[in-house]
Amino acid sequence: MRFLGYEIRKATKTEINNFTAWNSNTPTFLSSRSKPMLLSTVYRCVDLISDSIGVLPLKTYKIDKDGFKTEDRNHPAYYILDLEPNENMTRYVFMKTLMTSVLLTGNGYAYIDRDKNNSIQQLVYIPTPACSIVWVTDNQGAKRKRYKVTGFGDLVEPKDMIHVLNFTYDGIIGVSTLEHARQTIDIATLSEEHAKGFLKSGAATSGVLTVEGTRMSKEQKDQVYKTWSDRTDPVTGHPNGITILEGNMKYQPISISPKDSQLLESRQFNVVDICRFFSVSPVKAFDLSKSSYSTVEATQLQYLTDTALAVITKIEQEINRKIFMPAEWGKEVAEFNTSAILRTDKAAQASYWRNMFQTASATPNEIRREMNLPKIENGDKPFIQVNMQTLDNAIKEKVSDTQMVNKKDDKTTE
Repeated sequence: MRFLGYEIRKATKTEINNFTAWNSNTPTFLSSRSKPMLLSTVYRCVDLISDSIGVLPLKTYKIDKDGFKTEDRNHPAYYILDLEPNENMTRYVFMKTLMTSVLLTGNGYAYIDRDKNNSIQQLVYIPTPACSIVWVTDNQGAKRKRYKVTGFGDLVEPKDMIHVLNFTYDGIIGVSTLEHARQTIDIATLSEEHAKGFLKSGAATSGVLTVEGTRMSKEQKDQVYKTWSDRTDPVTGHPNGITILEGNMKYQPISISPKDSQLLESRQFNVVDICRFFSVSPVKAFDLSKSSYSTVEATQLQYLTDTALAVITKIEQEINRKIFMPAEWGKEVAEFNTSAILRTDKAAQASYWRNMFQTASATPNEIRREMNLPKIENGDKPFIQVNMQTLDNAIKEKVSDTQMVNKKDDKTTE
């Protein structure tokens, strides 16, 4: 089939099944990110954001003419999006892996495998190094974006590729958060390596051992080196050991101390600075040095609005414009169920469903279904408090009361 002079194709099942997301023989994808990921703050930020997306159910809804949504379990995308995107991954693993790629490489790719009716069959995660963007010119002279994937014989059209971007300058290719934070990451890495070396040396500083008025032979120097190492080496000798200096020997330290280099202060600053790049509060990265209970409580809401909401929105929009056919736009939609975040907070969960019940937004059985409880009789109708009424009824009742009073007054007069 040809479209605008360009051959349209989709990968065959053989190509997809033979494609491996990770090549154990060439771990270049991991090695390029391993150094930053060794930093606990970077690991925590990436793990937090990717976990937050992975735990959210992704439901497919049918939209009626009035805009109301109901779960569409009969749609081919329902169980693929919410349960098993492909035979090798659950929804949680798929979303977490995709989001990790977005944060660490700037781009997250997933190939949409369709059947002959263009219905989705599976989503195949593709590592960033295996995918690149190329431009082809159609017979009208316009340049069209295509994806070149390692292992695929032909180019892939944008409609068949989920492409989630991180921060981007041109809207075509994403930029890694680590790329922006490279200088801070390098400083933090050096701080960690310096701290590691300092502690490995038994918290001892290097220095010079001088002998006044005497020139030592090579054998004597080697003996002093050996004795000093045996007494102070943290691995083979005694960490923080005491060495006796004979005669007129003097020891002069030459390295700056961690206190003078403000090692601890710089490491704390690195935590805050890295968190800024990931839009994560230091409290979420377990830096509780300047926090209180109220701070921790407010941080959860701040994280949902400032960090998770943006990520959820970009994934939902990319899925909805690629997974569903144009004829289904406005009729089918996939959305994350953010109420799952309240699952572990029973107080917030109870408050949420109480408000939903009191405003007739949810029936008792709908609430019980979310709580994994069985249905009850007469629980499929919404309830509303009897002491609540519309403004129109309140005015009518007020007028009726006034009329009754006037009638009593008239009777009394008679």
